[in-house]
Amino acid sequence: MLQFIREKAAGTVFKVMFGLLILSFAMWGIGDYAFLRSGDDTAIKVGDRKIAIQQLDIEYRQARDRIKRMLGNDLDENLLRQFGVLDQTVDRLAGQAALDSEIARLGLVASDAVVRQRIANDPSFRGPGGQFDRFVFQRVLYENGFTEQRFIELVRADIVRQQIIDAVEAGVRPPESLVEAVYRHRNEKRAGEQIHIPNGSFADVGAPTDADIAKTYEANGERFTAPELRALSVVRVSAADVAAQVQIDERALDDEFQQRKREFDRPEQRELKQMLFADEAGATAAAAAIAGGKGFDAVVAETPGQSADRVGLGLVTRDETLPAIAELAFAAEPGKVVGPVKTAFGWHVIEVVRIEAGTDAKLADVRDRIEPELRRRLAGDKAFEIANKVEDQVTRGRSLDEAAAAAGAEVVKVAAVDARGRDGAGDPVGLFANAPEAVRAAFETVPGRESQLIETRVGAFYIVRVESVTPAQRRPLDAVKDEVAAVWKAERQAERAVARAREIVDAVGKGETLEAAALRFNLRIEAVAPVLRTGDQANVPSQVAARLFAQKPGELGVAAGIDGQYVVRTKEIVVADPAADAAGMEQLRTQLRRDMAGDLSSEYGQALRQRYGVTINRTVVDRLN
Repeated sequence: MLQFIREKAAGTVFKVMFGLLILSFAMWGIGDYAFLRSGDDTAIKVGDRKIAIQQLDIEYRQARDRIKRMLGNDLDENLLRQFGVLDQTVDRLAGQAALDSEIARLGLVASDAVVRQRIANDPSFRGPGGQFDRFVFQRVLYENGFTEQRFIELVRADIVRQQIIDAVEAGVRPPESLVEAVYRHRNEKRAGEQIHIPNGSFADVGAPTDADIAKTYEANGERFTAPELRALSVVRVSAADVAAQVQIDERALDDEFQQRKREFDRPEQRELKQMLFADEAGATAAAAAIAGGKGFDAVVAETPGQSADRVGLGLVTRDETLPAIAELAFAAEPGKVVGPVKTAFGWHVIEVVRIEAGTDAKLADVRDRIEPELRRRLAGDKAFEIANKVEDQVTRGRSLDEAAAAAGAEVVKVAAVDARGRDGAGDPVGLFANAPEAVRAAFETVPGRESQLIETRVGAFYIVRVESVTPAQRRPLDAVKDEVAAVWKAERQAERAVARAREIVDAVGKGETLEAAALRFNLRIEAVAPVLRTGDQANVPSQVAARLFAQKPGELGVAAGIDGQYVVRTKEIVVADPAADAAGMEQLRTQLRRDMAGDLSSEYGQALRQRYGVTINRTVVDRLN
């Protein structure tokens, strides 16, 4: 899937691509498994709803691809099966079907206006000016294989699902006693003392024998293994590469301006004041008083229920006001009062305070803004066109070199690259700078084959052919002998530091003071200011903080650090006071409310499963394993 789509995946399209309102695995649980009739391709049945293996296969592939992008493309099917990816996908679809059944029973629907607003507000479909762009909308749908009608149906379903879940979770509030208990636990602090014993302080640990070297080499095989390397042929096309080929004439520039004209036009705005009444009589009386010569503000001051600090609506456009009000207010002169006018909110009396005329943008006014943006977009389209032509030619059976030549692109040979984008010497390969997606594709493509077309986060397009593979292999001992010796030395130093820490703890246990024990080894005792359980801004290692909380005041213990050992003594417990941190309590209250709401949704999901019944055909599902 092209990176263009990944960049747009912040809103509704992301939900649609990956399952729309992805309910948590915990919410829906694992369904009851049973066998349906032989030969049926129904993988999941929830009430009268059936989910075929084809739909399950699509959802499973999407879930699998997401995990591979997060954890690496070398994950095999056995490992994915251990992760339970297929079962989680089955369970999510069953949960959605149960929820959809309940939505149908309740007769819930989302109106066309709500769906239209959701799509228009989605950042996935915004153009260069930050407004909804139909061209972008259609391109995103096209690249993801959606028709407009199908996408609208999915968005409509997403809206209703979210509404019913919001209704279930509404009103959830954690008990105050629970909030206080959790706050005290999380915010309790401990203070104490520490002695740091650096591993490096034990410089003389001897020299390893050949047997020591061999043993350390075998025990640390992964550290001395060269990564898999791949030799590649790469086609890379970016907007910058083809920008010089883009020609923009006046007609194209004017077309772009006309499509975006509303972005640059400024509509007329009017500053309005409003009195709102629940009944017509009150509004009529206020309007009559103004017509009789009293000022709008004077009538506000003497009318019960009205307030000077609540009547101002500020500057608004016609589209930002209710239609019934706009019809009158935008036809009146400044200083005029209109109404009473009735809306769904009550009876309104409106004063037009002033008018700010709108402006009609001209191309000349915004040329310097439109032209560079149009050039960048057209260059991106051109780059995509070239890269797509290369992919099309490769699909038709031509070699990558032939396809690139026909499309006017260049093939770059990469002698060796590892999964981190580095060459055999460990240096970054410049061709793959800011292109981890292309590197991942190279390592999931079968040797001797070309990858699909990849678009990176920076808008460059890649097609990669794997020419050969050098498997990961252990580097010869003779080549890494010095590195192995360094590892052996570091291990001996760490052992000495542990022994020294234990020696200090034992000495204190026999009656020696901590100060005297530390002085005997020229070590310094450092005070540890009160810290939370995981350490905090006091730069206290998390291992030291954990040891402080594992001990009672006065107790002594050892904690392992990154570069040495710590002898830790707990001295003080600082109790947290919820009453002194209103903001912290509210933040925790919000978090607990969210967690409890999730638990409630989970219970609701289980109840729906029981109501409609979930049957899973393992025989059909297992075809995907």
